[in-house]
Amino acid sequence: MSPNQSTDAALNGIRVIDFSRIVAGPHCTMCLADFGADVIKVEDTGKGDDLRSHKPPHIKCDSPYFLSLNRNKRSISINMAEPDGQAVIHDLLATADVLVENFRTGVMEKYGVGYEDIKARYPRLVYCSISGYGREGSQARRAAYDPVVQAESGQMATNGSTESGPMRTGLAVTDTQTGHYAVQAILAALFARERAGRGQYIEVPLFDVAVSTLSHYGIRFLMDGTELPRVGNGSNAAQPIGVFPAKDGKLIQVTCASERSFVQFAKALGREDLLEDPRFAANPQRLENRDALHEIVIEILATDTRDSWIERMHAEGAPVGPINEMGDALTHPFVVERGLVEHLPHPLVDTVPTIRSPIRMTETPVVPAMAPPMLAQHSDEVLGDVLGYDAARIAELKDSGAVA
Repeated sequence: MSPNQSTDAALNGIRVIDFSRIVAGPHCTMCLADFGADVIKVEDTGKGDDLRSHKPPHIKCDSPYFLSLNRNKRSISINMAEPDGQAVIHDLLATADVLVENFRTGVMEKYGVGYEDIKARYPRLVYCSISGYGREGSQARRAAYDPVVQAESGQMATNGSTESGPMRTGLAVTDTQTGHYAVQAILAALFARERAGRGQYIEVPLFDVAVSTLSHYGIRFLMDGTELPRVGNGSNAAQPIGVFPAKDGKLIQVTCASERSFVQFAKALGREDLLEDPRFAANPQRLENRDALHEIVIEILATDTRDSWIERMHAEGAPVGPINEMGDALTHPFVVERGLVEHLPHPLVDTVPTIRSPIRMTETPVVPAMAPPMLAQHSDEVLGDVLGYDAARIAELKDSGAVA
């Protein structure tokens, strides 16, 4: 059992061999680890996951990006080009329920561990392949990164304003969405295995995920050819939605996505007369007259401070919130109340921070968090405890460079 596993966890007893790196795959396997799966992260014998080094010089452990995606895992370092290293991989797969990889097309086949290479040998294995553009087709050999996929899929066309032009989302949303879809597929495949007795191959391309999230922008174009305009922090679907300054210059996000919420908002502003104004009587009219409505809102909010307005609006139930900087958000009393930030013991520094899983489950809770592993931190443990190798065999593998 992995040190972080719990007999109460939903995926206790499930082992995942994780060949993935960067964002989408590691996000997927971290979610599985939170559910209690024993995730063994297989890294090369050089520098390991590239994301480890994406950091400023003053950070003495792995990068914040790596730390954000790899809690609750064990790390083993294997040279996949060495025959002995490949033998170790096959021994691991013999114990595994799930394999996750996100190499370029052809890499796993190069080392003899493509799905077609191993499906007969491990018939119960669920094999999840995360790619950029699919494993077949004209784009299969291309590498993919989140910003490029946001651009090509049409996502960037929905973001930004008329003045700014298309803008990507700052966070790697396509990567994390892909990770979530991969988790869903893996869990479904494990459930299906209970009935059919066999595993299967799963493919989750970043590009397909990005296109699938185009929502009403995509469906509207497919219905009548309309390219909805970019509206920045506003909305093409409902009004008033947007970012507005208060008297102190601090910003408020307003989202009146229903008739009820507009009533609540108008009451909080002390302007119930807006409800009788034919320009704002219902959402279609508010959309048509959004500029006039925004001018009124800006004028009213300029009379008091952000916090005063938010207190008043929350009292009425209006859906608004402050626009927080990172420090404001992560130290907010509600974040503390929810226990969303934890500090985990780490071998190189006293502790490293993590933002915990948002999931709460009554019968099968997520496991207590364990710090992301250092490169090869668990090689001896995995080789000895999981595979049953003796000390002499482990030393031989290390001396040959097959493992580190």
